[in-house]
Amino acid sequence: MAAERGLVPPYGPTSGMLQALQLMRKTTPQRVDSDFLRSNRIAPGNEYKVVGALKFLGVLDADGHPTEKSHFLKTRGATYTLALQEIVRSAYRGLFTSLRGKDATRENIYNHFVTQGGLGAEMAAKATRFFIQLCRLATIEIAPEVQAARGERKRRSPRPHKKPPLKPAAQPTGAEPTFPLVFALTPEIADMDQEKLTELFRKMRTALRESLAEEGD
Repeated sequence: MAAERGLVPPYGPTSGMLQALQLMRKTTPQRVDSDFLRSNRIAPGNEYKVVGALKFLGVLDADGHPTEKSHFLKTRGATYTLALQEIVRSAYRGLFTSLRGKDATRENIYNHFVTQGGLGAEMAAKATRFFIQLCRLATIEIAPEVQAARGERKRRSPRPHKKPPLKPAAQPTGAEPTFPLVFALTPEIADMDQEKLTELFRKMRTALRESLAEEGD
């Protein structure tokens, strides 16, 4: 058991520690140390914390050599799941003895690491995060609200409803029709005086009104 070996609950980078477990599934190194993790680009700058996590879980011995438990990480299906469950439950035996099922809330897990594990606030928060991820990976039941929190993070935000296209407002009976008119500023129009421009606009308005009358028929 990890506590009996005087090991501190893992509080390193969660992603790096999980990557190291996956690496142990694919390879069979003679020894796992900071150099080995560095060569595989796992948790740069925090390699020693990852090595400590693997020792805490019992997949490495005190000298960094893979243990018999590590061989079960290479299995598949139910055999792998059951083996991982046993690894997690054995390493965190004290926590599972104190907290069961619905009592294993994020807050209670955190408090256990503070009071029983002797971790500070930041270390306890990181240890809690890693423990919860391990339980999910091993399909170990924990508090429903902790499981639900995972679903909430993965759930995508609902797409905003598209507004229907705006319909043109109905023209009151007898009102003058309004249109967005676009003109090309040609040299001829630019040379027109105000009187000629006024006459041009009057003719255009008359033509548009007559066109609408024909469409209404």
